[in-house]
Amino acid sequence: MVTSYIGADVDSKMTELAVEHNGEIVCRQRVETSIVALKEFLADVGGRKALSFEEGPMADWLYRNLKDSVDELVVCDPRRNKLIACDGDKDDPIDAGKLAELHRGGYLRAVYHSDSVERVLLKQWVGLYHDRVKDAVRQVNKIRGRCRMHGLRAPRGFLSNSN
Repeated sequence: MVTSYIGADVDSKMTELAVEHNGEIVCRQRVETSIVALKEFLADVGGRKALSFEEGPMADWLYRNLKDSVDELVVCDPRRNKLIACDGDKDDPIDAGKLAELHRGGYLRAVYHSDSVERVLLKQWVGLYHDRVKDAVRQVNKIRGRCRMHGLRAPRGFLSNSN
């Protein structure tokens, strides 16, 4: 069975897709970045399908919604791809084709994505908590710095709720 390597350069509005067979790009298409449009495109591709796109803000959403539409799905590290494929011109259609070629060659480094929406949401909430703690520490340090500018020293615990 022939494997179609599909590279996708994803943008918030449009996605450039390139289908590669045996080292040759046989199809290029631009579709709206929506699950419906992407699934329609993937349904039209025959044979075994291997899809790849780079990690980004929409990667987790795309991974969870498209993984059942293809035989193989790789969300890859864009920094590593830059080191491998930085030669030549660069634009969205070319990048999609390069992703398909890199996937066929086995040069993509996969980034882990969970199949569980609950786990993804938990990680997002934990991340928000950590951001909030960093912001609070930054604010306290600013207040202490301003106090020092005027020769004052705020005692430890003075600005926290721990006492």
